[in-house]
Amino acid sequence: MFRMAEDPAHAPSEPAGPVHQFTVHRGMLIVLVIETTSWYAGLLQAAVARIALEGQN
Repeated sequence: MFRMAEDPAHAPSEPAGPVHQFTVHRGMLIVLVIETTSWYAGLLQAAVARIALEGQN
């Protein structure tokens, strides 16, 4: 029986660096957890999410 080789591009890979977690709260409830290897990008994403949630009252 013929079997195709798995594509290495779709293989799960390990992150290039440490993974940072940022949590976004609404009151005491956690509404979003952002995981990223880039600390600065995660910080910006969390800030944008907080601003968006504040406008939704």
